[in-house]
Amino acid sequence: MNPIEETFQRLASLQPDRANWLLTEVDSQPDWLSAADLAAESSSHIGELLRRVLSKYKADGLHPPAALWFGHYAYAVEIVSIACFMIERRVPDLSPENIHIQFDEIGDVAVIAWTGRSFAALPDDSAAGSPDCIILSTREALRSYLRERLVESFTPVIEAVSSNSGMGKPGLWALAADYTAYAFTTLAEMLGDETVGVEESRLFSATNSKLSVKRNFIPIEHIGTTHYLLERTSCCLYYKVEGGGYCHSCPHRPLEERIELVKRHMEEEAAGA
Repeated sequence: MNPIEETFQRLASLQPDRANWLLTEVDSQPDWLSAADLAAESSSHIGELLRRVLSKYKADGLHPPAALWFGHYAYAVEIVSIACFMIERRVPDLSPENIHIQFDEIGDVAVIAWTGRSFAALPDDSAAGSPDCIILSTREALRSYLRERLVESFTPVIEAVSSNSGMGKPGLWALAADYTAYAFTTLAEMLGDETVGVEESRLFSATNSKLSVKRNFIPIEHIGTTHYLLERTSCCLYYKVEGGGYCHSCPHRPLEERIELVKRHMEEEAAGA
């Protein structure tokens, strides 16, 4: 088995409920789309996916379904690739032609197959001798490689979403940046120390790029513990869909209200522990 296939297999064992996002081969079903397919100039795929989103989230115009669809897509790609980086100290092949997705009836990511076999790793990686391994000298270099490959992978998809919906590219990039920060902290919290994710996110954003978050994390100390609230700049536009509203961390909410909602969530988590 190729080393990066082993990585995905180990990650699936850690998070069985996300195993469908960690496949390494496509099957014979005809509904697979690569990220390159989504971004193809003559493709109607993005338009069809936005129509699926609209079938559930009724809205005037295409900006809300575009923001909702792209945010979910970006997060799925980010949390898997960042898990490879944080847990396995590897970065998978993020080429658009090697990320294959099946979408459900409302346009959400259901299954992802990572079909590339090249990967980046550090010199002490157990598979450093593999012909598929790109050796990078430091963790900082590996982090930079991850950031650059994500930007390259998202660029054509963002262009396609913007072209099909009229939503501005800066707003889509802001969503991708904020979801990157969420991916770092979600994984770190799962591993037992949210502060590691906060630090990794800060390091990831330290080099200015389209995926750099524009603000910071706010530490919230409550009931003997600390949680970190990302002060977002992006909006998924859920409040613009029929029956929608502001997310708990929505930048349209006053900051004091967001902090109170986080405290309430912390109390609920503690009560359910």
